[in-house]
Amino acid sequence: MCLSNVYTTAPERKLVAKNIALVRFEDGKLLLTDILGRTTQIDAAVERIDLMENEILVRGAEA
Repeated sequence: MCLSNVYTTAPERKLVAKNIALVRFEDGKLLLTDILGRTTQIDAAVERIDLMENEILVRGAEA
């Protein structure tokens, strides 16, 4: 199983969500669903997805 953590990139790197199993884009927002089924909605754009490091980098995140 491949789970990722989501981080903002600006103005500084900051953890937004942990153990994310599903990322969806809906109505201009990212919906991040973790392994327990909890969903976090953020207004951000995906900058990079690194599956080897299990991280998703986003910019403009407003949780």
